[in-house]
Amino acid sequence: MSTNSSAVAQAQHSEPSFALYGRVAANGAGNVSWPDPPDLHFSLVITDAYSGITVIDGQPTLMETGFRNLGLIKTNSYTNSLPDKVVVRIPLMPPEGMSRQEFARKLIERSRNFSSYVAPYSLPQNVRGSRMRPGQYNSSSYLAGLLKSVIGHVPLISTPQYQTPGWETPMPEHFFKGEAIR
Repeated sequence: MSTNSSAVAQAQHSEPSFALYGRVAANGAGNVSWPDPPDLHFSLVITDAYSGITVIDGQPTLMETGFRNLGLIKTNSYTNSLPDKVVVRIPLMPPEGMSRQEFARKLIERSRNFSSYVAPYSLPQNVRGSRMRPGQYNSSSYLAGLLKSVIGHVPLISTPQYQTPGWETPMPEHFFKGEAIR
């Protein structure tokens, strides 16, 4: 049996990497803003040689928790499978002074501490020129709020061929049950 010592050394010294994966929202329903650019849904992908792939995003609830909780925002997390139909990939870096391992740990911890089933999932104010109303949130608001709760601000992103309604209205930090790291 042969081993590639370079691959083994790389795995032994591997650190997590982070990226936002964007795909057209709601299985293509994000295209209804035509002729404006389509709306994106983001997932945060954390890749680590030791723990594999962790994907985190916010989703509206369906009937999995009963009619009373229909349409509320919940944390959606899964492992070892990447989102499909990705049209945008935006790399992220931990804030200065925070290790990659600490950044990964805090993101996962805050997502698990999220107050699911509390805030209603909202659609953008307009189909064209998509933006959220103040105090209303969607899956992009969830990820913007998660990142803000860990790094203290919402990262600037650029998606010229797509709209990102909700990124401008991050969910408040109290939904993530913890103080921001500044």
